[in-house]
Amino acid sequence: MIRDGKPTIKKGQDIVLTIESLAFGGKGMAHVDGLAIFVERVIPGQRVLARIFKKKKSFAEAYPLEILEKAPNEIEAKCPAFGTCGGCRLQNLDYADQLKEKTRQVRDLIQRVGGFENFEIPEALPSPAAFHYRNKMEFTFTDNPWRMQPEDKAKPLGLGQHIPGRFDKVINLDTCYLQKEILNEILRFVFKYAEDQRWKAYNTRTHKGWARNLVLRYGEHTDEIMVNLVTRTYDKQRMEDFKTAIMAAFPQITTLINNITTRLSDVAVGEREEVLYGPGVIRDRLGEAEFEISANAFFQTNTRQAERLYEVALKGADLQGGEVVYDLYCGTGTIALFMAQKASKVYGFELIKESVQNARKNAKDQGVENVAFILGDLKDVLSETTAEIEPADVIVVDPPRAGLHQNVVDDILKVAPKRLVYVSCNPSTLARDLKLFCETDYELLRVQPVDMFPHTTHIETVAQLVRH
Repeated sequence: MIRDGKPTIKKGQDIVLTIESLAFGGKGMAHVDGLAIFVERVIPGQRVLARIFKKKKSFAEAYPLEILEKAPNEIEAKCPAFGTCGGCRLQNLDYADQLKEKTRQVRDLIQRVGGFENFEIPEALPSPAAFHYRNKMEFTFTDNPWRMQPEDKAKPLGLGQHIPGRFDKVINLDTCYLQKEILNEILRFVFKYAEDQRWKAYNTRTHKGWARNLVLRYGEHTDEIMVNLVTRTYDKQRMEDFKTAIMAAFPQITTLINNITTRLSDVAVGEREEVLYGPGVIRDRLGEAEFEISANAFFQTNTRQAERLYEVALKGADLQGGEVVYDLYCGTGTIALFMAQKASKVYGFELIKESVQNARKNAKDQGVENVAFILGDLKDVLSETTAEIEPADVIVVDPPRAGLHQNVVDDILKVAPKRLVYVSCNPSTLARDLKLFCETDYELLRVQPVDMFPHTTHIETVAQLVRH
């Protein structure tokens, strides 16, 4: 394996590996003569025969050909689509071990990417439910569903989840164990109805077809249900027929929506919206606060775990009652309204117009008067707004996976809050941004992983920083 002191691993080589741990993103990691090899779709403890498909100077990548030995803590996956669907990559790993691996990943990234050593990192908080915890699921229509076996017959319609790494390949599903069973029943009904009516699925290559996505939302504390059908055009008669059929089958549906989009990309967000039944929103609670959620608004997808996440964020803010708080990327105002319970004033900033509308209505409905929500792109609007409002004692950020834009980092440093709470869904960009803050004015005290998405490779974190 070693020649002249260097590993001789080659592209196309088959090699037996023992998986040591999970790297960020869910790939298994093994070492051969000091060379790190990342392997797809495996878990720690497995002994596998793998084929190298990429070889670089400092690492290699491989995919498994055969599992030679199971891991000691390996369990039977619940879902028949496990290993093909892109959702639950870790469903065959005992849940307690999932938490340990995710905690280790976060610690490694904060240390390696951020360069931090002296900070507290407790084990990831487990989700109250490991299955049926998601309050929102998006499914994609396809005109060429993925065939599980080579001998399977091609079908003209499918509705399900994307194959990992393939925007154009979708596996047909009739059950997803991450959502409530009532939503699975609706999923099966919509697919059967679409088959019977001979709906044509939108094709992302040819840009032909009509049916694009089915988005289902569920109110964990209210049992309200939203069904959102995303299509390429608005067909009034077709939608009337669909409404009649689905409402007869599921009278418990609270609101039925048709989002229409002509965008070429496969994004389940409409350019316009037709409310076919009900108010066009559902409501749910986080703690004592009730929220209105529209079809395209952001709301944490694991409601009960989100309550724990926000409690961690509130504790990190260490509010005494007289502080001014900025909530950046505030969505429908969930964190802002949590903070308003103990703050003097909270300003929420958000780019999506519908989310700001929801946030303002949520505050009004709850009688919360010490919050204000500002619409705009943070990299542009934050510096403009801070000259007109009170300076922040505490800033809470909850950015998308890409992390903070450099302009936003600079603007936060100019505001110079006493405390900074960073909620992140990507520990890699979190580590990068923490380094930017702590190179100058701040000290990292604590990073708490929170497992919002059991059986997936994702992990949420809450970081607490204080100004020197």
